[in-house]
Amino acid sequence: MGICLQFNLRKQAYLFKFRWGFFLLCVFFVLIFIWLGVWQLHRYHYKKILMNNYQSRLQAAPKPFSDIKNEDIQFQSVIVKGRYLKDSVMLIQNRLYQGRLGFEVLTPFQVADSEKLLLVDRGWIEKPANQAIPKVTLDQEVLTTTGYIKLLDEHQFILGKNILYPLIHPLTMQKIDIAELSKLTHFSYYPFVLRLALSEQNGFVRDWTITAVEPERHMGYAIQWFVMAFVLMLAYLGFSCDRYVKEQK
Repeated sequence: MGICLQFNLRKQAYLFKFRWGFFLLCVFFVLIFIWLGVWQLHRYHYKKILMNNYQSRLQAAPKPFSDIKNEDIQFQSVIVKGRYLKDSVMLIQNRLYQGRLGFEVLTPFQVADSEKLLLVDRGWIEKPANQAIPKVTLDQEVLTTTGYIKLLDEHQFILGKNILYPLIHPLTMQKIDIAELSKLTHFSYYPFVLRLALSEQNGFVRDWTITAVEPERHMGYAIQWFVMAFVLMLAYLGFSCDRYVKEQK
């Protein structure tokens, strides 16, 4: 049974009818909208910190790679001594840049005084018109290189096998899977990549996107969810109130 409350507003009597079913349904959706708004606020603050770290670390002088520790290394600028393995170029397929399809070019770098290889992301190249796998070369002998560290996305979703043709050079994959590469090539790799600095030669298009959604968009989404929660509460009050007409005796 509903609960009825009578009140006056601008010399007009209204009757509020409290209905449990409708009330619980509205509360359910209001709580969901508020939760989504709070989640978007968390994403906003996370992206702001991410972008600030990116800008500040890229402006700082690069550190020697040997001084880098495992904690908090995202976007850290480094200078690495060693040499490229020129005959071991790898490609990440289906990479878009300004609406064009292409590949991300990776080349293993043998770090001096280390048994591990560092994957250097040299940038984006366009896919040939004949849909063939491009041949990428490295002409110059490189003893040092600079760039910034980019951690790998462990939750990247792909369809089918990652490496379809493991015996064809250059090795072409859908994503970087360190465990799979180690098993296939019998080398150990660092669990991140080095994105080649713009000042370095032997690179291609290096206009990387740090985040697909800017922080301001998350703030806009949060406001939208909060507004929807508020509008739903007003709608509930409006649908639950009727003008009160006194019965004539």
